[in-house]
Amino acid sequence: MTKISIFILFSVLLFAILIFIWLYVFNIYETRITVNPSNLSQNYNSKVVIEAIPLNSFGKKAIFRSVSIKYDVISGNDLVRIAKTNENKINVYSNGEVGEVEILITLSVGMFPTKVKILIN
Repeated sequence: MTKISIFILFSVLLFAILIFIWLYVFNIYETRITVNPSNLSQNYNSKVVIEAIPLNSFGKKAIFRSVSIKYDVISGNDLVRIAKTNENKINVYSNGEVGEVEILITLSVGMFPTKVKILIN
């Protein structure tokens, strides 16, 4: 093989590897919404963290990618107060009353919103 054919073969192989990495490692295929913990207690110090994690095709967190969250409280607005910590995470704090809160989470990369229910005991 000549030097030019080795260079062309190496360039095509490098291009194929870069395309594979872009499509399967960096690209967002799914977004997982985690609610930790799933319930709030009645005291004022309890909090629930709702986080959106972008996943690549291997089911791992997509490298160098983030997802922004928009939220709307459907029911129980007077039971909680919400603080957005960064673009992919919100904190929900209890106001000290018992009830159920429904929050509609809309992601920047998703087509449909997700409804999250938080029970306050």
